[in-house]
Amino acid sequence: MKKYIFIITSILFIGCAETRDFDTPDIGLGLDVPEELELYYATITLSQDGEANYDALRKHTVDNHEDILSYGDRHDFLYNADADLSNPDNVTLMYSGESRYWEEYTSGNNDYMPQTFNTEHVYPQSLLRLADAVTDLHHLRSTDATVNTDRSNLPFVDGSGNYKRIGNGWYPGDEWKGDVARMILYLNVRYREKIEKVGTAELFLKWNVEDPVSEFEEQRNNVIYAAQGNRNPFIDNPYLATLIWGGDAAENKWQ
Repeated sequence: MKKYIFIITSILFIGCAETRDFDTPDIGLGLDVPEELELYYATITLSQDGEANYDALRKHTVDNHEDILSYGDRHDFLYNADADLSNPDNVTLMYSGESRYWEEYTSGNNDYMPQTFNTEHVYPQSLLRLADAVTDLHHLRSTDATVNTDRSNLPFVDGSGNYKRIGNGWYPGDEWKGDVARMILYLNVRYREKIEKVGTAELFLKWNVEDPVSEFEEQRNNVIYAAQGNRNPFIDNPYLATLIWGGDAAENKWQ
């Protein structure tokens, strides 16, 4: 079933690009949206006003979130989103970067053994205000069960090297800090979940600059888009965070 769902989601995404029939949108600031994303961002207009950009991206992200999934629905999509780029029968685990067979997910409804990984809420579930945020795939990740326990609901702090606990905080690792930043910024835009509960805006903007978007993040964004109807705009273009919050300029993928 996993491979079947992956084929369907891929077709849905490609189909959006192939069926477009409209003039190339001008979203402002000379930004050149890639062809495959033109239809999705056609109604957005951006400016030098960070607050206005926040409001525009928030409305767009909320309006396009057409399917609010149940928490159980994640089993139908998450393992395609987290598929190992080198071995699609496996998932790549958050923080540790390990590759595990996708059926090893922990669930009372899963007969497969062993069950070695579970679902991490990158923005801890216990800290979320809104119920819909609990089920949003954009911040759910496959994670080794022990590592997930170690992270608990610790806030994110700066560091270097691999994932680790630092004092009363958690460093996700050099390879994952940008992923974390873009997920937290998404949760703020989509649900107004408070950044301060899990770190600082300055830290996440810094990580957004230092750790550019990976092919793995792009895969996740496409699969989740097909499942939910909305995208993480900061994966599509990290520079959108700069246009909202300022600071050092992140990578602009729309030049």
